[in-house]
Amino acid sequence: MNKHSIFFKKRIANGETLYGIFCSVASPINVEQLALAGYDFIIIDLEHTLFSTSQVETMILAARAMCLDVFVRVPLNANHLVLPLLDAGVTGIVFPRIENAQQAQEAVNYCHYMPLGQRGLNSTRLNRYGIDDLASFVQQATNDTIVVAMIESLEGLEQLDEILKVDGIDIILEGAADLSQSMGIPWQTSHPKVKEKVQEMYAKTKNSQKHFCAIPRQPEDIAAWKQQSVQLFVLGDDRSIIRRAHQNHLNAFKEI
Repeated sequence: MNKHSIFFKKRIANGETLYGIFCSVASPINVEQLALAGYDFIIIDLEHTLFSTSQVETMILAARAMCLDVFVRVPLNANHLVLPLLDAGVTGIVFPRIENAQQAQEAVNYCHYMPLGQRGLNSTRLNRYGIDDLASFVQQATNDTIVVAMIESLEGLEQLDEILKVDGIDIILEGAADLSQSMGIPWQTSHPKVKEKVQEMYAKTKNSQKHFCAIPRQPEDIAAWKQQSVQLFVLGDDRSIIRRAHQNHLNAFKEI
């Protein structure tokens, strides 16, 4: 039984504001640092990295040891990774570039046991390799597992109403960067037209009673989202944050 994901869902239900970060440095020490910094969750990013499976498992174990909720963003069309990642103990899976209800349903099928999905049975870390009652575990996993769909294109936004009807999708994560590219204005995440589309994404998600996760780029962005009662935030990528921290640290000494 994954106690981390139970806690995560309860925290959302209790109205807590939760902060996460994309984790793109393949190191358990980095995971420890993120936990000690106070993040509520991390998203290990396999879409834009070349991590090995053994590196990922070590990072998952580090997160669990620190009681840090851990999600994994799988690469596009790499659903074969979902089952072993869930069995390894992640809180949930982030699926990039979901563009229609069929893709959303496939994501649920890979993440959930029947009757909600088609996830394969096994004794795993989550049920202590068979110590726990396996039949009870299947039901518990249905309640615990979190499925996150990223909407990163105009097509995905156009199909969002149908995507939101898929039972088993828990969170919609905005992807303003790729969305801006699909609109012909790449990386202009603060462009009024891009912000308008992300706002539309939020409104549709809110009406569906599912949860919306924002990626604020500036402090004023998060202030605006909080005014709309958004609870979930991903605050960038650890690589860029580390680089900026080192630059600021170095420059502080150079300027003396």
